[in-house]
Amino acid sequence: MQIPKPLILFIDAYDSFSNNIISLLETTLNASVRTIKIDNPVFATDEDLLKELNHYAAVVCGPGPGHPAKEKDVGVIRRIWRLNEAGTIPVLGICLGFQSLCLEFGGDIKRLKGPQHGMIRRVSHVGDCGAKDKDSIFAGVGTIQATLYQSLCADIGQASIANGNWDTQKWIPLEKCPELVPLAWVESDLSERSNSGVEDDRVLVAVRHCTKPFWGLQYHPESICTNQQSIRVIGNWFKQVNLWNKKHRWNRNAVESPIQGDSATLESLLSRTEHLRPMLNGSASFPSAEHPSMQHRSNALGQSRDNLIYYSRTVDKVGHISVADVVEAVQNMRQDQIILESSNTYETSVGSADVRGRYSIIALDVDDSLRFEYSINSNKLSAIYPSGSSSGQAVELDTNLPQFGGIWPFLAQYLEKRQVSDGNKESPFWGGFMGYTTYELGLEGIAVTPKGHGRQHARPDLSLAWVSRSLVVDHVKGSIYIQELATKAAEPHVTERMDQVASKLENLVAGSFQNGASSTPSLVHGVLKDIPPSISLPNNEEYESKVRRCQEYIRSGDSYELCLTDQTTVTRQRQVQSPISSDKHSPTTSEPSWNLYKTLRNRQPAPFASFIRLGSATLVSSSPERFLKWDAQGKCELRPMKGTVRKSPTVNTLALATELLDVPKEKAENLMIVDLVRHDLHGVCGSGNVAVPRLMVVEEYKSVFQMISVVEGQIPPPLGAEIKNHMSDEQIETARKTRYTGMDVLAASLPPGSMTGAPKKRSCQILQELEDGRERSLYSGVVGYMDVGGRGDWSVTIRSMFRWDDEDTTSSTDEKTMETWHIGAGGAVTALSTPENERDEMQTKLNGTLGIFR
Repeated sequence: MQIPKPLILFIDAYDSFSNNIISLLETTLNASVRTIKIDNPVFATDEDLLKELNHYAAVVCGPGPGHPAKEKDVGVIRRIWRLNEAGTIPVLGICLGFQSLCLEFGGDIKRLKGPQHGMIRRVSHVGDCGAKDKDSIFAGVGTIQATLYQSLCADIGQASIANGNWDTQKWIPLEKCPELVPLAWVESDLSERSNSGVEDDRVLVAVRHCTKPFWGLQYHPESICTNQQSIRVIGNWFKQVNLWNKKHRWNRNAVESPIQGDSATLESLLSRTEHLRPMLNGSASFPSAEHPSMQHRSNALGQSRDNLIYYSRTVDKVGHISVADVVEAVQNMRQDQIILESSNTYETSVGSADVRGRYSIIALDVDDSLRFEYSINSNKLSAIYPSGSSSGQAVELDTNLPQFGGIWPFLAQYLEKRQVSDGNKESPFWGGFMGYTTYELGLEGIAVTPKGHGRQHARPDLSLAWVSRSLVVDHVKGSIYIQELATKAAEPHVTERMDQVASKLENLVAGSFQNGASSTPSLVHGVLKDIPPSISLPNNEEYESKVRRCQEYIRSGDSYELCLTDQTTVTRQRQVQSPISSDKHSPTTSEPSWNLYKTLRNRQPAPFASFIRLGSATLVSSSPERFLKWDAQGKCELRPMKGTVRKSPTVNTLALATELLDVPKEKAENLMIVDLVRHDLHGVCGSGNVAVPRLMVVEEYKSVFQMISVVEGQIPPPLGAEIKNHMSDEQIETARKTRYTGMDVLAASLPPGSMTGAPKKRSCQILQELEDGRERSLYSGVVGYMDVGGRGDWSVTIRSMFRWDDEDTTSSTDEKTMETWHIGAGGAVTALSTPENERDEMQTKLNGTLGIFR
């Protein structure tokens, strides 16, 4: 019989690094971790808390935003220290938990003169300073380089020690806090003060209580930049936990009450609907992919997974044909479009293949596709059927989304029913969902209500088309894949449609070779010359004031980093321009927003550019940042991008840019988001299944240098072969229906951490106030696809602009229609930021997109 692992209770203070600590505990110790929130109402009384604690060998009080003296910031953590002797349990406090421990036993909590967030510092501890205490959690531990995330510090009276006595007396309990034994300090020197904002020379970073089994660490042992020596500290701590428990808790009675603590790994999206299914009594149903009046058409998107077939044809030797030319050759540009383009695929760049991108994806006949639209805090999902089927009006589902567990479980189930296992292995997308989500959809997922949410519009926060016909341009192989999802019975119609598309592409290829193809298409200006646009820019003084307010929140301990943004609006006359070349393009190819996109893609080519016109929204984007990618085997990759240097005559090489970005401020920005992204991935992939193969690497793009990191996660497979052999068919099918997919990671990771700061929830709440509750909308959201082959790829919507049809205004006198474009820009504010530099960074990012209107 297998002996169950001891349990550790992790108390979560709504931090964005909690799952990283849980992973560290579970992979370092022979223990399992359960977690509760600091404000869980189940533990309203000490009696309720004690019943829960009796299940555990130890407690870890985690980090979090705020101040340990505030009840709302620490909640149940404060009560842990005050339990009676019979209820005493070994505890490790980390960061906020450490500060709470020190405060409880006589210390003061003060602000650091120089906040340290994402800073890597050497820890001086009792283990490497001559101490021989074999029972110390630092026994046998070597040099620790640790990441600090703190604006506050514990004062236990260290200033009272004279400089000459510091080296010996810093390990002795001080008169101010006689029950606390100092175990580790971070001490500064002149070189650190000169370049990292360090102003405090005696910062306590580890303590233990002299009689109770309480320990605390102010540094973050789980950070990707804390070295491996800190793992020994965690191991030593748990040895002391076991020793204390054998001596003091061995004779406690067995616990009968149920465990309230949860696994840190989220319940899968597929399982949420499965758990609700017995209560639905068959009332919940998925919409067909077509309006009932169109069922005679051979599209078959409403068919079951067994009937859906992937068809493909390849057009080779397409050379350097512009994706824009491909689009115009096969599409009516006045209809809805979804184009995901690696517009700089032919740029000669230094760095990974992601700088250039390999594929571009073009959705065909989007107007004939079913589209799902959802607005936050709504229990309804609109299914918008093809316009030719009926009136083209939105058709709401007969059942509310709660019956499916919410918007994400619904989408997961819908895609699951239409999976395809066989297709062109060279193509990353065979068909499925394509579209966008807004920043506000991400806020809903972390329970942050937009401050200005009393909005009167009905714009969607999620808009996804079910794409059955598409083109994939493989820029490496020089091929175009013509693709369609349909039934076996529809094969003659599929062949006919593919023949038509192939003919257009072959004519395009033949014409390009005859005329001499160019890898850089001619510039198309989208600016009207007769009426200059009206541009409303952010106020520089107000933006700098907001930066200072961000830093005040950071100094108070409420955030480590805040990604502040602002928006520019451009209002201009909307009209159809003349065709660029009458012998090559029809008038429909000269649609104004498409021309803007072609101009932007030439000014700012990017690996994750996109042009989307879906329903009432139009997006023109030249995003350089991948948000999340996953494959059919469950390997996920996030690519946070923080740290930017614009190319100039003085900074024109990768080496120079790398030197400029190799400074504490830039590296700290990137590190904080890497640790946040690791937390998001651990929430789905589980402990030990997240890695960082590339950390703070500088890449070269056409107009900028960017510091990026790559964070990878592996979703555990639902079943191994050895397990399947001992399960019934029914059990295997249940496991399949409740497994995790890349969509779980997507839902758990929004909004993108690179656009929020850390901790994510508190930072987003602060940003709602600082940005006056103004909707970011498509800016800071994501754009991409989830396909029937189990893959997905999403980019962060930055370096972009968007508009909504409902903002168009028409003059009653001259009947001129004016359209409004929104351009968002901003940057990460840290303790080391300056208002002037942050304003300049925001303007630099803004001007790259805004320039097409000037």
